[in-house]
Amino acid sequence: MGAVLKFQPDTTLAELEEQLRIAKVMEATARDMRIAVEDQILTHFTAPETGEGSKTEGAVSVAWKVTRKVDTDALQAAWQGLGPNAQKAFRWKADTDLKQLRALQDLDADSYAAAAKFITTTPAKPAITLKESDGKQA
Repeated sequence: MGAVLKFQPDTTLAELEEQLRIAKVMEATARDMRIAVEDQILTHFTAPETGEGSKTEGAVSVAWKVTRKVDTDALQAAWQGLGPNAQKAFRWKADTDLKQLRALQDLDADSYAAAAKFITTTPAKPAITLKESDGKQA
């Protein structure tokens, strides 16, 4: 567990590419194996009727959850007709429209500056893509 690969400073990109391909295969195999084991574990438990809850047996805990999605367009259209108690069942989360934000940055610096006060920008993890020898993504 927790194996750390150590690379020599002079490891070539081609060598790293091959190691990444091997690691991706190992990762996919490990994921498939984990999912198969989890499926077998679930056969030892009975899910709650409500679809939500948890059960523990020895060192194994299983938590059941449900996912709820909101049809935002339909909700916005019906919002005024909902009573205050029904409205309390929803939270609104602001999100950025990146295309509009970039256009604003180019076309209206003052409006962009006003909007930017409320936005925190942090770097995301770089994406690394491997292509197969035929040009398709791995």
